[in-house]
Amino acid sequence: MSRANMRKEKKPKDPVIIVLDVIIVLLIFVMIFVGAKTAFYKILANESSFSEDASMMAFELQQGDYAALIQDKYMNEFNGNTKPAAYHALADYVEASFLYKIYDTKGYTDRANEQKSVMEEARTNMKELEVFADKADRMFQ
Repeated sequence: MSRANMRKEKKPKDPVIIVLDVIIVLLIFVMIFVGAKTAFYKILANESSFSEDASMMAFELQQGDYAALIQDKYMNEFNGNTKPAAYHALADYVEASFLYKIYDTKGYTDRANEQKSVMEEARTNMKELEVFADKADRMFQ
């Protein structure tokens, strides 16, 4: 046989090799799937145990980060933590103040009045944090 004829002839693949290739590909997909599920549940577990304490919320107020304060309030409520009630009331006040300004500007008086009542209720619950409510009022003027 000449050299040219040898190149053209292909040997059939061994069926064991084909089965092993399929098994390797399947194992790769299984590992990717299991890794994604593990990461998902790990993130879910971290978020479900999230609870922001009053000292961190006070730090956010000192930094003027009202958005983080509102986010922390919702995460605390999601996880059943209502401990820093004054901070939660302030977060409610800031959020309602923002929405009030939008509704008032757009002329939605009913919705604006609803937000005004939320603001009044929150102001009574925030106790010593009323200073920050005044800052929020100036911020949204």
